[in-house]
Amino acid sequence: MKYAYYPGCTIFGSGLEYQVSTLATAKELGLELVDMPDWNCCGASSSPSHGHDLTLALQARNIAIAEEMGLDILTICNECYNNLAHAAILFSENPAKKDEINSLIRDTGHQVKGTVKVRHLLDVVLHDIGPEALEKLVRRRLTGLRLAPYHGCLALRPPEIAIDSAENPTSMNQVLEVLGAEVVPFDRFTAACCGSSVLLTQEDVALRLSYDILKGAKDAGADAVVTMCPLCHLNLDFKQKRMQKKFETELGVPIIYFTQIIGLALGISPKKLGLQKNLTSTKKVLKYVESLPVST
Repeated sequence: MKYAYYPGCTIFGSGLEYQVSTLATAKELGLELVDMPDWNCCGASSSPSHGHDLTLALQARNIAIAEEMGLDILTICNECYNNLAHAAILFSENPAKKDEINSLIRDTGHQVKGTVKVRHLLDVVLHDIGPEALEKLVRRRLTGLRLAPYHGCLALRPPEIAIDSAENPTSMNQVLEVLGAEVVPFDRFTAACCGSSVLLTQEDVALRLSYDILKGAKDAGADAVVTMCPLCHLNLDFKQKRMQKKFETELGVPIIYFTQIIGLALGISPKKLGLQKNLTSTKKVLKYVESLPVST
């Protein structure tokens, strides 16, 4: 299984542990992630303020590069996925708009055709690899580890690009259960917005949204929250101390990428998964996981 790998910008800063764990687990899962040469930022949530066509032009250049590689795009960021997937569908269904955007990127030397699909890694793990194949690769079943699956919102909305139900997603639940973990009751929060897009302009709103998610996980008895988006991770992990101070509540909930959890179940060392880089301590989780038996 071979894909054009679009990491996104956050992966080389605050989301470095996501990048490290993705590459480590992909190798064990049999996924070949081919780096896209000279890719550009998807524009995240900032480019729309400068016009919808700018956002589409940014996606068009990336999609055109993947088309030249002859591969579908795989990304690990929910916002990158949302932007790229929306654009890919538009270019395949609206020739007039595709031609208009191609006129904007002509000087880059690329032209989009609208022939590739955009995939999120979680969707690939669940549907291209599949639960049965994943279970056969598990070396350390995560029995007794209580996890809150946090899908976030941008890979679930709008419906035409959603990898799962926007109201009741279960993709991550299925993966965690295959690994042997216990999924705690978390339906109310699993698809809620963490407030990432308003963190810089309305921090109080973002902190409130993220706090509700973390408090929900703690109240459910979760040992950790498992996420699939570097922007969600930034809010929930990096801002956790700020939330504790603002709401005068002790949280201490580890925020772990689903690739890190998969990696632990596959027997990959915590260091290779970047777990030492998570800001909220993962030591308690790691101590428990390392006490579990490993199959040969």
